[in-house]
Amino acid sequence: MISYVEHEGIIKYYVPLLASAYKKIGIEPEFELINDKRALKLLDQGAIDADTAKSLEFVDHYQNIIVVPTPISQIDVVLLCQSKLPCDLSVLKDANRSLGIIAADEFYAQLLEGSEISILELTSFETLLKIFDQNKIDYAIVVFDDYTKNTMLKYHNRFLIQQKIGYHLLSKKHQGLVEKLDKAIIQTRAEGGFLTVQ
Repeated sequence: MISYVEHEGIIKYYVPLLASAYKKIGIEPEFELINDKRALKLLDQGAIDADTAKSLEFVDHYQNIIVVPTPISQIDVVLLCQSKLPCDLSVLKDANRSLGIIAADEFYAQLLEGSEISILELTSFETLLKIFDQNKIDYAIVVFDDYTKNTMLKYHNRFLIQQKIGYHLLSKKHQGLVEKLDKAIIQTRAEGGFLTVQ
């Protein structure tokens, strides 16, 4: 079982990419929607087999997670700001403002250290963007990739926090698949034609 998060790029690009790559090595994968924090714990415990894509800054905390070497995504971590508000990381010190975020402790502990902004933690990128669009929060930290860049462009008041590279992660018990799967991912990306079209 492979975990994925509710993010348009993951669902429409990375899940089909990996489904196609796994089929090349004779595996019919099952994908399950599991939030970031829980997915990493389950993967480390061997309760799930893989995670679709994550950046690597946290992987050292887990003894039983291994990385497939070829990156599958480049992501932009972006601060979205409501139109009339200031838009840089200094806003994290404003106790009168609110920030929507996913997996705060797991991915943004360093960034949020000493912040005073009111944090609303969610598990769905879709919900996060929806409540931001409805003006229910002042700011949101959102991840965009090549597949969802057009969505990002509709938010004019934004600040690029950082760019990261995403990798497919496996449970250590599947160490033997790394080389074959890596080749299959490279081949699948080169061939294309795996996107989910709606």
